[in-house]
Amino acid sequence: MNPKYDVIYELSKDEPIVFKNSDEIRLSFAAIADTHLPNRESAEKNLENAFLDVLNSKEKTDALLLAGDIADYGLKNEYERFFRVFLKYKDRLKLFVTMGNHDARFFFKSASKAVISNTEKLLGISLGGKTYFSYDVNGYTFIVLCTEKAVLEKAYISPEQIAFLDKELKKATEEGKPVFVMCHQPFAFTHGLPEVWKTGDIGEQNDEVRAVMEKYKNVFFINGHLHGGVCNFVEEILNKENNVVSISIPGYRKENNFGITDAGVGYMCEVYADKVIFRARNFLTGKYVSGDYTYFEYDIVK
Repeated sequence: MNPKYDVIYELSKDEPIVFKNSDEIRLSFAAIADTHLPNRESAEKNLENAFLDVLNSKEKTDALLLAGDIADYGLKNEYERFFRVFLKYKDRLKLFVTMGNHDARFFFKSASKAVISNTEKLLGISLGGKTYFSYDVNGYTFIVLCTEKAVLEKAYISPEQIAFLDKELKKATEEGKPVFVMCHQPFAFTHGLPEVWKTGDIGEQNDEVRAVMEKYKNVFFINGHLHGGVCNFVEEILNKENNVVSISIPGYRKENNFGITDAGVGYMCEVYADKVIFRARNFLTGKYVSGDYTYFEYDIVK
């Protein structure tokens, strides 16, 4: 199901989101990536399907994550369409976005300004001009990493941002709770790299960022960028002993390259006292995805 520019997809209400254990869930969120929103009404309406889907359930979704490549060309009108949808639902769930290479490569200054200003509106916080931040929901920490320079495909993560990541992870993991880190680009030699894409990783600071994450327990890294689909490239165990895991989210708007290639697919995450579950769902059509690599369950390590 590859999206066409002027097709508006119908959202089903027949298969709402259902949690494994509604009585014991501590946190839930939806993760999508690569919306590549063009200046088209159909694309804006299809983006809204993700919000309507998570709200079309008796189960409460706490947050929605967008792991980069917000816009297709980084144009002002693309961000206006995108954030019009996000701001519409800001009082009903927490919304986290990060920039991808499509946001940063053409008009980095104006794109980062749009992302920073709208993130401040969405979350009611001040970012001080930075593209990265952390935010707690239900006592669990989300850390958003982001390139700080214009990039073609990779990211630039400054020493200050790496120190910020280290500090936030140390604080967030003190009580043994899982932490969720989001960045557009994945780590080198994960999710099929470099075979599936020679230049598709974080870049120069790759090893430093990964080393910081692997110091801590129960860290879940969420990325986009690869358009890999639902396949054997989705999951990557970065550090088994510490339960550090990377989940590569398929592209929401554009076609994917491997496995289940449908547009609109992301993952729902359920967090319990003793485990974390990721389950594939098509937020564009409102249906669960069945097959291999659609369900991952991780025990929290002590």
